[in-house]
Amino acid sequence: MSATPKVSVITPAYKAARYIGQAIESVQAQTLTDWEMIIVDDASPDETAAVVERYLDDPRIKLIRSERNRGECGARNLALEAAQGEWVAPLDADDWFAPERLERLWRFAQEKGAILVADLQLQIDDKGQTYGVAFSDTLRPPKTPTRYSVRDYLRKHISIQPFFLRQHALNHNLRYPEGIVLGGDHIFQTQLLLKGAELWILPDPTYYYRIHPNSMLSAVGGSTEKINTLFERLLQLDEIRNNPELIRCVQADRQRMLLTDKYRRFAVALKRRQWRAAWEHFSPAIASMFLKRLPGAVYRRLWAREQLRNPRASG
Repeated sequence: MSATPKVSVITPAYKAARYIGQAIESVQAQTLTDWEMIIVDDASPDETAAVVERYLDDPRIKLIRSERNRGECGARNLALEAAQGEWVAPLDADDWFAPERLERLWRFAQEKGAILVADLQLQIDDKGQTYGVAFSDTLRPPKTPTRYSVRDYLRKHISIQPFFLRQHALNHNLRYPEGIVLGGDHIFQTQLLLKGAELWILPDPTYYYRIHPNSMLSAVGGSTEKINTLFERLLQLDEIRNNPELIRCVQADRQRMLLTDKYRRFAVALKRRQWRAAWEHFSPAIASMFLKRLPGAVYRRLWAREQLRNPRASG
C-alpha cells in the first residue's frame, strides 16, 4: 500500500459480526489493489471487532474502536478523519463490492475529471434472492453513464453509494451529520453536490446492498418524526434555504417520502393479511401510488436479473 492510497474504503460497523467478513473479503478481491480499508467498530456488543482482527495481517486494513456508540454518521466521521486516500468509498458492514467496482469508478472519475461518481445498488437478501436495484421511486436507472445535478438528486431522491474526491470534502469541511438516525448519508451527499460536485452514475450494479431484518430498507417505514428531521436538516443548509427552487425540491421530496412511508406500512399490512391495519393506511393517494409503482417495481426486478445474467463492461 502506498503512503497515499488511491482509495479509502470507510466502513462503520455495529453488531456486524455475521457480515463484516464478507465486506472485507470483497475489498480484498478488488482488481484495484491500492486501497486502505478503515473499519470503525462503533462499540459493538458482539464479536464484530474480533472478526475484523482476523484480517489485520493485511496492512491495508485498519480497525478503529470507538469507546462509545456514536451512531452510523459518527462512526463514518471517525473513518473519514483517519482516511488518507485520494478517493473515498463508503461501504456498509453488511454490504459488499463486486471485484471490479473500485477500478471502474476510479477510471471513470479520471476520464471525466469528476468529483463524485456512483453506480447502481443491487438489493439481495441472505438467501440470494434479488429484489432489484435501489435508485429512485420516480426515475428509472440509467442505461449509459449519466450526469445529474443537485436538483435532480433532491427532486428524484436518487439513492447512491458514492465514490468521491476526499479533498473536496476537506476543502469544504464536510462531515456526516451526527445525531440523526435516518438519511445522514443523503445530507452528506447533498452537501458534496451543493459545494460544486456533479454526480455521475454508471449503469452497472456493482454495489451489493443486503436486505435483512435489521437493515434500514427492511424497516416498516422510517417514522414521520425521523423523516421530518431529515428534511428539516436539509432545509437548514445555506445553499438550500436561500434557493426557492431547491426548497421546492426538498418539500416535494418530503411529501413523497412521507407518503412512501405510509405506503410501506399499507403494503406490509396487506402482505401479512392484516386487513384492518391496511385499511387504516389506505387512501386515494396510496391506491394511486400502488398503481404507479407496480410497473416500475416489475421493471427494476427484471432489469436487475438481466444484469446478473449478462453484465455489461462499461469501460
